[in-house]
Amino acid sequence: MNFSSLAIWALVLYFAALFFSLIYRSQVITGPWLFLLRCFFPNWRFFHGMGHVPTLFVRYSNAEKTWSPWQSTIPHARRSLLQLLHNPAINLALANQNLVDHFSADIQVLNEEQDVQQLVTYQLIMRHARNYLQQHYPSLAIQHYQFQLTLMAPPTGKHEDATVLTSPAIAW
Repeated sequence: MNFSSLAIWALVLYFAALFFSLIYRSQVITGPWLFLLRCFFPNWRFFHGMGHVPTLFVRYSNAEKTWSPWQSTIPHARRSLLQLLHNPAINLALANQNLVDHFSADIQVLNEEQDVQQLVTYQLIMRHARNYLQQHYPSLAIQHYQFQLTLMAPPTGKHEDATVLTSPAIAW
């Protein structure tokens, strides 16, 4: 058996498995050990339909103790042809959005006796919010900051946004 026929059989087997997985519905497999291996498997849940999108907002207070308005930490990116070859800013934004998605998933499975501030994703989100403010407002004298996780409704207009968590004021 040569390489080309082996490749064809592998491709046929792949599409057969894909077809079988589309027809046969099973329960979603979850668990702490599988969660550690998530980087090896793509997440296809975004194909199931439109739903709420976890979005992180931040705000800060200055020396006068006035709070700024809430602003999203992951703004829409401007695209250019050069980004096909070199795209570190968008890759970082995607990694940050992936962190927000994992934080939202961690909150959903959190037990009532667990403290959300003990989650690793909470600590990472806290650092992400601080870094965002440092990058966008380097000259301001920020005293405190807060972040808020909100589930943004799809643009269909049938649902409303839902605030999942608002952090306490964190000293700078």
